[in-house]
Amino acid sequence: MNRKNSILIEVSLLKCINFINEALKKFWILSPEAFWVFIGQAGTAIAGLVGIKLLTHVLTPSEFGKLALANTITAFIGTNLFGPFGQGLTRFWSVSKDRGNLDVFYVISNRFAKYISLSALLISGVAVIVTMYILHKFHWAILVAISLVIGIITGFLSLRIGIFTAARQRRRVAILNISNTLLRPLIAVVLVVITIANVNMALVGYLIAALLVVLIAERLYSQNVSEASLSHLRSNTEKSFSGGLAKEILSYSWPFLVWGIFGWIHMSCDRWALQAFCGSEVVGAFAVISLLAIYPLSFGSGFLTTLLTPIAFQQAGALNNKDSISSANRILIIMTAIYILGAIVLIGFFSMFHQRLILLISNIRFTRFSYLLPWLTLAWALFHFGQVTSSFGLLANRPQSYVAPKIMSAIVAGGSTFYLSSKVGPTGVVVGLGLAGFIYALWCGIIALGILKNDEL
Repeated sequence: MNRKNSILIEVSLLKCINFINEALKKFWILSPEAFWVFIGQAGTAIAGLVGIKLLTHVLTPSEFGKLALANTITAFIGTNLFGPFGQGLTRFWSVSKDRGNLDVFYVISNRFAKYISLSALLISGVAVIVTMYILHKFHWAILVAISLVIGIITGFLSLRIGIFTAARQRRRVAILNISNTLLRPLIAVVLVVITIANVNMALVGYLIAALLVVLIAERLYSQNVSEASLSHLRSNTEKSFSGGLAKEILSYSWPFLVWGIFGWIHMSCDRWALQAFCGSEVVGAFAVISLLAIYPLSFGSGFLTTLLTPIAFQQAGALNNKDSISSANRILIIMTAIYILGAIVLIGFFSMFHQRLILLISNIRFTRFSYLLPWLTLAWALFHFGQVTSSFGLLANRPQSYVAPKIMSAIVAGGSTFYLSSKVGPTGVVVGLGLAGFIYALWCGIIALGILKNDEL
């Protein structure tokens, strides 16, 4: 019996060693891609932290709090209108490549970009009019208007970046993301210093930066698309748009419309809850804590998913080979394990140095809630765990599986943060986000396990 156990142990160890060797070989092959993904994610995170440092020195906590609220409005457009179709384009680029109809794909992607942008402009106009009618405050109407325009521009940019990501053009993605994150605060600070230190001038800086980056992205995108193939297909555009590929992209994308709305509620409810019961000055101080918690998690999860998810999608192809699907899922399992380890290390680090870190990225006016940093990091780590594990469902073309957990966690986040904010302020907001994050992480984990179990059968 002991002999059998020792043999089993030796066999298991050999399998683990072989697995690690294969993983290292694959990573070495991917090292140029990994380098640019790392540069892109790390550069974006660092640029974001530099932006906080700059803006918190030229804006008061109250004005910085309004800027944090404006950013949620910008995210609303980018997440709910452009984001879903960006996911669809990212997923079906590799499918179209396998089928040999990338030319049709590019025609459809251009049509999507045009129609979504026009829809977003119409919605934005209505939103500004409603804001003026309800609030009767011109400065808030200006804030909403500029934020929505920025959202349209950055949403359009996300469609292009999604295609670059699917095509594994890592350097382009890195340059665009870093430029978008760094130019915003730089231009905003210049405008605020030479004019008026308020949120609307900072938003004008954001708008100028977004336009510059979109122009660069459009130039790069044109290099991906052959003008000859587009002109050749122009007469068949309507047929292509209403044909099989467009319907597949729409079918894949629609759950993200629901997903995006409730995901936005989850990501934004903390600032609006604090605005409702504590005021914009508290929002500003809390926003610095929140951004410091989110940036490293976004960097880690973004690095892993940007590097490994397109590879898993290409490995799985059109989902008609069981061995290819299993191999793709193994990539996602490794990705999830690395994320969990990194999140644990990050929470421990923030527990020891929270106040010093807040001082490092801002100033003394924003340190009043630094003690909440490790707990808020835990809450957002749970949320991002759900985002990472949702890759299993996206690989299986089952985004609709995440509609229910998105809705439930958003309802819990919105309800609990507003209620607890009215009772105990920022601490209650952290508790509400933690509860919602736990529900979302647990639900997404169960979905992932179910998908893996079905693939083994």
